[in-house]
Amino acid sequence: MQYDVFICHASEDKDDFVRPLAEKLRQQHLEVWYDEFSLKIGDSLTQKIDEGLAVSNYGIVVLSPNFFKKPWAKRELKGLTLREMTEERDLILPIWHRVGVKEILEYSPPLADKKAGSSADGINSLIRELKNKIKPEESPLKVARDYLSKLNVDSPPISDEWWLDIVEYKEFLKYPDLNSGKRWIFPLPYGNDDHGGKKGQNIASTALQLDWSFEGEELNISPTTHPDIVHEYIHRWPGLYDCARANPHILAMYVPQLTIPGFDEGFEDVFDELLLPENKRADIIFSYGKHATIDDKVPLCGDVIAYRHPSFGNYIVEELAHWYFDAHDTSYIRSTWDIFEGLVWLLSSDSDWLPKRHRETFLKGIFKRDRWINRDYSSWHNLFARDLMRKNRKQFKYTKGVLNGLEELVTTAINKLGIVEKPNIIIEKIIDLKLVDHYYDYIEWFDSKRRK
Repeated sequence: MQYDVFICHASEDKDDFVRPLAEKLRQQHLEVWYDEFSLKIGDSLTQKIDEGLAVSNYGIVVLSPNFFKKPWAKRELKGLTLREMTEERDLILPIWHRVGVKEILEYSPPLADKKAGSSADGINSLIRELKNKIKPEESPLKVARDYLSKLNVDSPPISDEWWLDIVEYKEFLKYPDLNSGKRWIFPLPYGNDDHGGKKGQNIASTALQLDWSFEGEELNISPTTHPDIVHEYIHRWPGLYDCARANPHILAMYVPQLTIPGFDEGFEDVFDELLLPENKRADIIFSYGKHATIDDKVPLCGDVIAYRHPSFGNYIVEELAHWYFDAHDTSYIRSTWDIFEGLVWLLSSDSDWLPKRHRETFLKGIFKRDRWINRDYSSWHNLFARDLMRKNRKQFKYTKGVLNGLEELVTTAINKLGIVEKPNIIIEKIIDLKLVDHYYDYIEWFDSKRRK
C-alpha cells in the first residue's frame, strides 16, 4: 500500500501533539503511516517501519527534545534523508515542537535550513500547510496516477500519450453507446461531476475498466460462465470488486447467475437491497411495453434481479428465458448469445451448475415462443430453418437435409459457446423435447389470435 506521509517522532510526544496531528491528517483523507494506525500485534517493528518509510511520499519529522534523545527516531530520519538524496526531491517535512533554531542547528544543520512548521502555530494551521504540501489541488492526471499506484497498478509517466487515450475513453464511459457492444464497463464514480480530484478518480476508473473489460470480453464472461470463474475474474482485477458492489444492477446485467442464491458470495447484501420493490435500479431491462407477469399484476421485484426472487418476481417464463441470454438497458448489454445458442447451452453438460429450477424455467420459456429461430435472410440458406418457417406442422419432416441443417446450426452454436458437447447429443435432446412441435404450437396460437 502507498502512503501519503510517514510520521517520524518520539513516543513521549504522542499524547500532547503527534496523535492529534495524525488523526487530523487522516480526517483530511490522507493515507498516514503512524505506528498506532499501521502496526498490528505480532508485526516486526523494524520490518514494518522500513516498509512504511519506503512507500510513503513524504515524511513528517517531529523535532523535539525527546526526539533528539532517541536513536530509533534518528534511524528513521536517516532513512528519509537517504531517500531525499536518491530521489533528488524534498520529502522531509520538519515540525519544530518545543525547540528553536539553536537546538536544531546543534542536532542537524541541514534540517535547520529546511522550511519547517511549528507546533506553536497551532495544529489547525499546521494541517492546512501540510495538506497543501502533501496533496495540493493536483492535476486530475496526478490524482489518477496516485490512485492507480495505491492499487499497485503500474501507469506510464503523466507526459505519456497513453493518458490522452484514457481521457478520450473516459468520455465514452460517461455516455456508453449500446451499439458498441462493450461489456464489463460501469458508470464512472463521479459521472458528470468531472472536475479536479473527482475528474482524476474518473480517469483512474477508466484506466482500470479498459483493462478488465478487455479481458472480460476476450474470455466472454457472460451468463453461461461458471460462477466460480466469474468470481475469480472479479477478484483478480484491482478495483473491479468494489466497482461491481457499487453498481450491483450493472453486475446483474452482465452475469445474472451471480444473483442466484448460492452463487452470490460477496454481493448478498447489495443484491438483497435490489430485491426491494421500491428499488428502481433493479428495473432496467429495456422493453417497448410493460413486462408481463403471470397474474397481470405489478411484478414483485425489478427485472434485473428476478432470478433471485423465490417466484422469479412473478414474471412470465417467456420473459425470464429471453432476458437470461438477451437483455440490455439503454447503455449496457448482457451478452453476445442469441436464444438458440442459449438453448444449446442449456441442453449441454456445460450448464450442469445451473439450478434445476432455473434451467427448467428457461427451457419452458424458450419453448413457449419462436424467438429461438433466426428469421434473417441467412437463415433461408439453412434447410432446417427454411422448412420450419415455410411449412406447416403436417408438412415439416426431419429429412436428411433438414437434419443436416439442424446439425449445422447446433455445431455453429457449440463452437461459438466453446463447449465440448457433441452435436448429435444436443440434436437428440431437441427432437426428444419436441422443440419443433412447441414452435408450431406458438405459431398456431399466434395466428388464431391474429384472426380474431
